[in-house]
This record gives sequence, C-alpha cells and structure tokens, in this order.
Amino acid sequence: MRLIRNYTFGLILSILLSTFAIADELLVTVTQPFINVHTGPASEYPIFHVIAKGEQVTLLKSRTGWFKIQAPIAGNRTIEGWITEQSLSATALDDGTPLQASSGTFDDYQSRNWEVTLMGGVLDNITAMTATGTWVWSRNLSFDASYTQALGDFSDNKIWSVRMRNTIFPNWRFSPYLALGTGEIRTQPRANLVQSGDDVRLTPHYEIGIGVRYYWAKSVLVKAEYRALLALTDRDEQERLDQWIIGASVFF
Repeated sequence: MRLIRNYTFGLILSILLSTFAIADELLVTVTQPFINVHTGPASEYPIFHVIAKGEQVTLLKSRTGWFKIQAPIAGNRTIEGWITEQSLSATALDDGTPLQASSGTFDDYQSRNWEVTLMGGVLDNITAMTATGTWVWSRNLSFDASYTQALGDFSDNKIWSVRMRNTIFPNWRFSPYLALGTGEIRTQPRANLVQSGDDVRLTPHYEIGIGVRYYWAKSVLVKAEYRALLALTDRDEQERLDQWIIGASVFF
C-alpha cells in the first residue's frame, strides 16, 4: 500500500513540475521596436539588455508569467535573461504568426480545452489511485474518461469510467461540481487464493460524484471528490462502493 501512495505522489509532483517549463525551445522574432531583458523573473531585477525589432530570441522556459530567453550578441556570443509575458506578445513565429502563450491564469483556466488529473485516496478502505482525462465542452459542462486501480489483500480491482461533469459556479475560483457516469469494474482475485489465476469478474457499474475544485496556482487545480459506484452483479444484486479521493489537475 505504501508503494501505491508513493507512486501516486510522484506522479502528481511530476505533473506539477512540468507546468513550469516550455516543452521545446522555440525561436521567435521581435516585431515591436524593442523588448527589455531582465536578469531575473521579476520586475525588481534590473534590465541589462535591449533586443531590437527584427532580432531573434530563443525561448527556454517559463516561470509565473516570465519567460527565460537566449539571444545572440556581438562577437558570436549569447546572453540569457528574462522577459515578461507582455514582451512575449511582441514576438512572432517564423511564419509571422503572433505568439500567444498561456500563463496559466484563472482567465486561461476559464478558456481551457483539456485537463489531466491524478488523485489518490480509498475505495472501500482499499488504497486507490485514479487518473482522468477531461475534455471541456463549455464553462459548466465537461466529459471525463478515468481509470482507477485499487490493490487489495484479496483482489485487484480496475475501474474504467466515462462521466459527464457539471461545474456549478465556473466563474468562481472555488466551486462544487456534480458528475454522473458509467463504466466497468474488473475484479481479479489474488492468484494464491484461487486454483486458477484466470478467475476474472467483469461488472458494469453506474456512478455519481460530488466534489470541489479550487484554482490554486499557475495551471494547477486542487480537487477533492466523493464517488458512489453502484455495481450490477451477476446475482441480480446491486453492490455499492464508496470512493474518497483528492489530487491535482493541470489544464491546457
């Protein structure tokens, strides 16, 4: 169980760290008369270089609304420094397209298209982790596809779900949400408990969820949720599973 918790924490941490870097170095051209280059990612750092219109710079990484760049100077040398997001809007790609970079603000969150979420918690007192991909259709309505794994002492449980989720107050940084979905539960007993390791049970299920999400920082949301899963067993009986989870999302 400790291994699962550590693995879940590692996955969430890696996603949070990935939000502070640009995936690939990008070459852009300055389209305004000039942009200022600071020694660090804040206005308190002094300006030590000015890049003129028509010159090219390479974007290296981003950090809370600032972008680290590399630029050539005389003598076949280069300098590295930081420019603001406003300065970045004064650049363009090779084809002349103005560059617009998301800084992960709350305004960016409201116009997002996708979310990736990792959460950890318990499913009927068994440690479980859940990974979810989300397509955002409107500010209120989104669609989730999720996978949950819960490794118990007697069986391994894997749950696939598709859901529709409604955020009640999309314009608030903190908002509750409701979800309704369906999917399948795959239960496999531990091999040492049965003569054959192939005794796998597939059970359809319905689920409802209620949760809260909070816009925490750059491109990051914090979520907590309760899910009630209703499994339709072969014995024409309904079995209820309770899941409590908490985790983080990134959006883009």
